[in-house]
Amino acid sequence: YEKNLISERVIPLLTVLIFKRAASSPFAAMTTLERLLAKRAAPELTDELVDNVRSFLEIGFEDYEYVEKDPEEVFNDFLDATAPLLSERDKEEIKTLRNMAKSIMEKGDSKLNALTSLLQDIIAEEQSKVIVFTEYKDTLNYLVQNLESKHPEWSANILKLSSDETRDETIFQKVKDAFETNPKARILMATDVVAEGVNLQVAHILVNYEIPWSLIKVEQRIGRVWRLGQKKEVETYTLFMNNIADFTALNSMYQKLINLKRAELTPRPVTGQEVLLYSDAEDLARIPPSIALVKDGKKKKFLKVTEAKAILTFIREDRAGLERLVASIIAARQEVEKELASKGVLYKPRTRQEVEHTMGLVGFKTPSELFNSLKGIVKASSEILNFKVLEAEDYFKVVIGLEMPKTLSTVDDVYGLLLKEDVKERATKGPISLVGYGDKEDVLILLPIDLKDRKSGVTLYRELLGVYVECGKILRGSELLKTLSEALFGCIGTLNGNGLHSEIPVPLLADVIGSLRKPASSLLEPLPHYMTSLENLNIRNLDKTWLRLGDLEVALLKPLGYIRFVKKPELPLEEPSEDVKKKVEEEAIRIVIEKEKSENRIPERVSETEHYDVRSISPSTGEVRLIEVKGHNGPDIYGELTEDEACIAEKEHERYWLYIVYNLKSGKPKLLIFRDPLNTMNWKMFEKVEKRRRYVFWPKNFERV
Repeated sequence: YEKNLISERVIPLLTVLIFKRAASSPFAAMTTLERLLAKRAAPELTDELVDNVRSFLEIGFEDYEYVEKDPEEVFNDFLDATAPLLSERDKEEIKTLRNMAKSIMEKGDSKLNALTSLLQDIIAEEQSKVIVFTEYKDTLNYLVQNLESKHPEWSANILKLSSDETRDETIFQKVKDAFETNPKARILMATDVVAEGVNLQVAHILVNYEIPWSLIKVEQRIGRVWRLGQKKEVETYTLFMNNIADFTALNSMYQKLINLKRAELTPRPVTGQEVLLYSDAEDLARIPPSIALVKDGKKKKFLKVTEAKAILTFIREDRAGLERLVASIIAARQEVEKELASKGVLYKPRTRQEVEHTMGLVGFKTPSELFNSLKGIVKASSEILNFKVLEAEDYFKVVIGLEMPKTLSTVDDVYGLLLKEDVKERATKGPISLVGYGDKEDVLILLPIDLKDRKSGVTLYRELLGVYVECGKILRGSELLKTLSEALFGCIGTLNGNGLHSEIPVPLLADVIGSLRKPASSLLEPLPHYMTSLENLNIRNLDKTWLRLGDLEVALLKPLGYIRFVKKPELPLEEPSEDVKKKVEEEAIRIVIEKEKSENRIPERVSETEHYDVRSISPSTGEVRLIEVKGHNGPDIYGELTEDEACIAEKEHERYWLYIVYNLKSGKPKLLIFRDPLNTMNWKMFEKVEKRRRYVFWPKNFERV
């Protein structure tokens, strides 16, 4: 540099690169230092190469974009290009450091031992999965080799994912599928830049093997595990060494920028010392932005703070310099908050009225109404999902199998319960049609709608609406959840056929779209003020295109399901005479045969020879339906099978259909179609005096007596 042989930008980048690799692992340190000592053909130290190294050291892992080379290949080219510029004195010092790294590996790597101890505890917990993040392939390979050497029994539990694996799509897919679906695949060792595309929330434990010198990186890593779909409490571990650099990072940066608390529990030591400090997830949401406030004469300005800048500040100015940098980050946050507060935009709600207004935009009056609505869904789903609900004034718990009762106290708790893997496996590919009792007859369409940015096509928000076809009422929020709960409680069964696949009437479309545009407009009201404030602070570019109300587009998606509500019959039900029964049955069978013919099937009445009424065949597909027909003069929705008919239903399963024709007396009969009723409907067995069984298909909360 003094002889003008290299750019002034090279030395800081080389310093940071060696620092980061040496802090990663003794093996990464050794391979880096040996590369500097090796005599090989060196690539040219071009400005492009220097720019590439700088960009990779200064951006977050989620921003890595590379075409032909991954970051480590760029770093290695940079090391090779700078090696010939080292003096003999430099080389002697590097040899000493290399030998020190070798000695650490031979005598024992305390950080590796700490990781091994931590993984032992994790493996001992059933169904736990962990991701160990490291920045470098050298460290990744070193860890995998040593872990499998110390614990050969873990060979089936450990997966490795770096750029080497992702180059081969077959290998990448194999690793991805194994981690997401194989219960034996418990440990994923991964580098930052290749973990995209893997469903990381199947794991709930994350380990940072190196200290991120950017807390934004900590937040981003946790965000890839702690996101929608996560069913467990997320734990994150960062391994700190007992050396000056790690101690300074912990005390000067982590303690000041994250609200660290003293642990109330004393976990098993993994580094030879007690774990004393921890931070809650919500504290990570308050990490200051990666900018610093500095004074340039009389003016204040914001500067971007990168991981490389934090490391260089520590190397050049020691602990005092790092603390000054942290103080400037805190000052930047305070300045931004002060400016935004003065504009009155994007502030935290300060009053009950503000909270209720915000929640009202998504259909709930208060947070408690949201949670109580979800509790209703849980109770209505309990028999379907096979768990028990324990409820009292001061708690709400569920019991799954022989497990201990689990308290549900947050929306995330409810979401995790209802989105279990076995539930997702039961979900059908198409929309589901349910039939249940309601106050009036109507069809409710469960319609997801998207709010999109018209220019980019990006989905900004998605909400589920309920739209009544007949009366045109639109349900959102608590009203929709309450209706769904009642439908599940009063569910008769799932419906087959095309009868419920109704379209939203054209006159209703404008109301459906408006139901989402109106609250979106309210939410966007503060945005112009926010845009102006950020532009005045020079945090955002004036040329950026901001989202405006005119950019919003409401898109209607395919319905998730349909619910046909039918009126509950009045009790007691009168038993009709045999003559009336016969006439009703004949009319019902006639209607069913006409229905089958209208859908291009060939029906044949077989009630005289079989224990069902109609055999219907589709000439195009060869599908055979064995149809039992039940008819009712009034609005009664039930089907009574004899023991012989029930035996046929059990034997034939999906080939057996129950057609219920009701409201015959009104002159406007209606038809409900149920496939495999023993599995898709609620039913109960009764025994007559002559010991002959009959099976009545009925909602569980409405018994026929």
